Amino acid sequence: MRLFTISFIAIACLFSGLNTISAQEVSNDFSKTYKAYNNAYSRGNYPRAAELAQKSLEMAKKELGPEHEKVAIMEINLAHVLIIVRKIDEAEKILASARKKILKKHGADHNSMLTIHEDQAKIYASKKELDKSRKELDKAIAIITKKSGADDPEIANYLIQQGSIDVALNKPELAQQDYEKALAILEKKYGKNSVGTATTISALGDVEMMKKDFVKAEEYYKTTLKIFDDNLVEDDPVLLNAHARMAKIFIAMRDDRFMSHADKVIKFLPDEEGEAKPLFILQPQYPVFKDGTKPQGWVLVQFDLSTSGNVENLKVVESLPGKLFDKVTTDSAIKWRFKPKVKDGKRVKQKNTRARLVFTKDNIEVHIGEMKI
Repeated sequence: MRLFTISFIAIACLFSGLNTISAQEVSNDFSKTYKAYNNAYSRGNYPRAAELAQKSLEMAKKELGPEHEKVAIMEINLAHVLIIVRKIDEAEKILASARKKILKKHGADHNSMLTIHEDQAKIYASKKELDKSRKELDKAIAIITKKSGADDPEIANYLIQQGSIDVALNKPELAQQDYEKALAILEKKYGKNSVGTATTISALGDVEMMKKDFVKAEEYYKTTLKIFDDNLVEDDPVLLNAHARMAKIFIAMRDDRFMSHADKVIKFLPDEEGEAKPLFILQPQYPVFKDGTKPQGWVLVQFDLSTSGNVENLKVVESLPGKLFDKVTTDSAIKWRFKPKVKDGKRVKQKNTRARLVFTKDNIEVHIGEMKI
């Protein structure tokens, strides 16, 4: 999982860098190349954007001189897009060159340093150097705090990224502090019912899931879902993701309410060609003998899948020992939800799907087709 998303702060710095270059300073070819870079980036064609950013940098060095401050902007552009296309080592060298130029010309508090710190944080994160990544974000926060105060909304972006790092470091308490600080800033700026605020509330729910405090996680997710439901249309991916979170927490709580949320997610899934795939799997309740011991065994079940991803015609094919695990297996399997099978662009029923559940005292392994859940 990626630790970061590209922030609006970084993009703004990238695209505003050449606004002060006059037409007399650069050639028409350079202007066209830079515009082409911007267009490729905005379209999401990052390999092409990387090529054009490299070409723009070479032209800038030739026309403006290698130490010109706008060359540093070109280097930031190139490093940024190279990170996206996963050319990390190359990006780090170029970003270091830009850092040196900006520090020499403007000092450590220049706005361009925000993008440099954020992209260097991404580089460290990709190398699993998460403590270093966090320190880079601290530097960005310090710049904004010095200029605009501790409640500047831009700080929330970096706090959220730090929270993601803390999650990756398995430090839920620290992640919670980061997200709570970000939430306070966002609520003060945008109110308690904004989409951006809800996203941070959802992240707090994720932290509670890490801590296995499902009651608190449910509260956060419910709040998030209500805000999204009030502000977004029913097929918006952000809203559907909130339903998916609710489904997963109810599965963790062994609560049948997961099914209604799962059905809403599946209703609006893209119809990608291929066989059905398991999405929401509720494990059986492991039977326990009166003396507290857990038996071992397995069950093989077979079922059909509807065009809505629901289990139909469920039956036990074979099980051992005896029928000990049959009822707990069918009680849970009938509630499973799948991405429906798609053939020739249409959802169709899938017949004779099989699943094997293996009860191993410490765990229940669920194998559906060739996939282990």
